[in-house]
Amino acid sequence: MVSIANFSKRVVLSCFLSTAFLSANALAQTNAELIQKENNVAITQWQAMRFGLFIHFGAYADLAGVWQGKQIEKLGEQIQRHADISQEDYQEVVKRFNPKNFDADAIVKLAKQAGMRYIVLTTKHHDGFALFDSKHTDFDIVDYTPYKKDLLKELSDATKRHGLKLGLYYSTPDWHFNGPSPERNPQDGKISVFGKVSKANEDYQVAQLEELMTNYGDIVEVFFDMGEPTLAQSKRFRDVVKKYQPNALINGRVMNNQGDFLTMPDNHVPDSPITDYPWETPGTFYHTWGYKSWVKGLPLKQQIGVQIRKLSDIASMGGNFLLNIGPKGDGSILAYEEDVLKGVGQWVNKNAEAIFETGLNPFLKMDWGQVSTRKGALYLHVHQWPKDNKLVIPGLVNNVKKVTPLTNRQNNLPVTQSNGNTVIDLSSVEQDAYLTIVKLVYSGELTVIPRHSKANAQGNIVLAGVQATKHGKFGKESYRSMLKDFSRSWYVDVPKAGKYQVKITYKMRYQDKDFILVNNANELAFNLKGKGDKVEVVQAFDGNEKTDNKKNNTGQFLQTTIGELTFSKSGIQQVMLKQGQPFELKTLMKDFKAQDMRYRSMNIEIETIELISLN
Repeated sequence: MVSIANFSKRVVLSCFLSTAFLSANALAQTNAELIQKENNVAITQWQAMRFGLFIHFGAYADLAGVWQGKQIEKLGEQIQRHADISQEDYQEVVKRFNPKNFDADAIVKLAKQAGMRYIVLTTKHHDGFALFDSKHTDFDIVDYTPYKKDLLKELSDATKRHGLKLGLYYSTPDWHFNGPSPERNPQDGKISVFGKVSKANEDYQVAQLEELMTNYGDIVEVFFDMGEPTLAQSKRFRDVVKKYQPNALINGRVMNNQGDFLTMPDNHVPDSPITDYPWETPGTFYHTWGYKSWVKGLPLKQQIGVQIRKLSDIASMGGNFLLNIGPKGDGSILAYEEDVLKGVGQWVNKNAEAIFETGLNPFLKMDWGQVSTRKGALYLHVHQWPKDNKLVIPGLVNNVKKVTPLTNRQNNLPVTQSNGNTVIDLSSVEQDAYLTIVKLVYSGELTVIPRHSKANAQGNIVLAGVQATKHGKFGKESYRSMLKDFSRSWYVDVPKAGKYQVKITYKMRYQDKDFILVNNANELAFNLKGKGDKVEVVQAFDGNEKTDNKKNNTGQFLQTTIGELTFSKSGIQQVMLKQGQPFELKTLMKDFKAQDMRYRSMNIEIETIELISLN
């Protein structure tokens, strides 16, 4: 038998242990919430920077895109891979590397003049050569080259002197660490950029990350790249960064959902605002990141315009823009790249109010350009000047108080509001050589009615394919952060609830494919037949992938009735066309390839979708 006294002691002990367990859980939850709150603050601060300078620099720049007298195609920073340079030969290249004209102060001043707020340097690229002094290898700029100085330390000190933030690029692949017989891509036989990370390499990378996180002051961003780390390795990389630099944001290419923000495909601008994740687009002037002597850019004025419009797009969509330069092997900056940045900076300095710390485009899609926002103000980025000088803003409900060019506040522009449209007369505006921004001040809380298709006299609604908003699918599982054009949407003004017959006119390069048409309450699944026999081929990723514009659907449009869709209510609402089978952003390339590639993107050209009233 158990005595009353002993039973009471056990109850007291049990209650004590339970209370302690609950207290520990509550403390852990509180700590986790505090960490998340701090991370959210860091994200907000990072997003406010908006525009940064990417620097791709290393011993590969000495080769300038040429090996044994031959111009090597593709990426200059991967010349060891594309020219199949042996490790022994590449080490000789590194031994001669002497960037004696590298001027950290001049580079930071140039970035600042361009309107940039932060700089990200390739501290170690795929070749494994480090631009910092590492105790864990002699394959670094201090021990292996005649330069004998810590280049990262020079840049870190310069950013502090001139008030910019510092970020670090760190490659997961390391061709030097893996020895003279690195893993190769079975598709083309080249050195792999998506190799596994050995335990020894993992430990080495963690040791170098500790050096990077503790020797160079505050770090605002850590940009991992490529490889195929395991979940445990990705977590370990994240943990070592956050241990020493809790406010440093980690990009999604650390993989396995361990990043803080998405790294978009190189040079990519999304079709619509991204709200699920913070994100950054790395951009470059050419199809290379590292210096290549024989690659030429667009004419200067055209290149400046391209980069300004890209910044406008990215800012209006809510992202950060990381624009690259590739110094020459001696460390000097190309005059062309310097001139582009100065030209961009002149525009940014005049229009900064419309770029930094602004909100998303609330109109989704405008024929003439982009819109960024602040409380009580819209910034209209006029990419395409209207032929009649009349700028139309559909769906703005608020009363307009004032409209002026952003760079000429004394020029009050005529404006009318009727039939759901706000029309601004731009006749008196002197156009900017690159991009004109008009500031519109309104009263009240911003209210926008989305652009929508209306029914005709018979109650039927026609959705034009060109008016669709395209949506990507995004994730931080792997290097592949986005599936472009994964779904499309329209807004419709339904005059009466009930059934509508759906007819679609389209072109498709597959024999058949499943789709789903969805509204707020119902969906219609259907299969479409195409004229083509296209089999999707998975592109080999190595950075800065080009888009093949020859893959457009060809032939005549097909038309078919696909069924009936029921609308449970009348009024303005969204209709979305989705893919009929799942497709995921897989961590491993082999798993990614194993999926049905027809569903990687929409791959359909739609002329119209007709909603024919059956009521």
